[in-house]
Amino acid sequence: MAINSDYNEVATRIVDARKKYPEGSFQPVDPANPYKVETIDDKTFIVYTAAFYRNADDTKPGIGVAWEPFPGLTSFTRNSELQNAETSAWGRALIAALAADSKKGIATSLEVRNRDAERQQYDGPRDGQGWPKQPEPGEQLVTKALLSRLAAQFATLGVAGRDEGLMTIAALIGVKVSSTKELTNAQAQQLIEKLEPLAKSEDPAAALATAIRQAMAGEADDDAA
Repeated sequence: MAINSDYNEVATRIVDARKKYPEGSFQPVDPANPYKVETIDDKTFIVYTAAFYRNADDTKPGIGVAWEPFPGLTSFTRNSELQNAETSAWGRALIAALAADSKKGIATSLEVRNRDAERQQYDGPRDGQGWPKQPEPGEQLVTKALLSRLAAQFATLGVAGRDEGLMTIAALIGVKVSSTKELTNAQAQQLIEKLEPLAKSEDPAAALATAIRQAMAGEADDDAA
């Protein structure tokens, strides 16, 4: 993802601050509890509050607060939520201390990148507040265990190649996907249950072909009706 030049990098702000305050330092506002986990409207955030001290005697340091959703919503933030919140808080603390240029805004390019990535990487359903909607238990994406079972069944049934697998899925459970990984747990379980007796038959490949023909014939009858 391209860096937005309309916003400063935190590293750039630190360089500027070092020039103005060579004795400056960052510290958590509360060293014993440098961050908190907050829950707001059933959403969880990692909150970090940073202080930038201009020198050892600074009694009014610049304070910056930043938070990141947990778990992170993108590859940029997942498993590094705390680090992202800390870095963003540093950048904001420098602005509060008037130790860095604020002409390009208070938000850092890191924050802008993370929020842009959330919008670009997620195109699924959202709740009333615009957050990615948490799936219901049956809507959870298929687990690796179910994918392994499905792959084993496909092998037994002689399903060769992606296109044949997707056609089988569409015919037997009426779901159109571009990959088996897009199935939900419930859909995968439904498919496995349909394939199980076919895989145990004397001629699995022939049994599958018959099941697909019957399913497609049923769809044709429905369309005609």
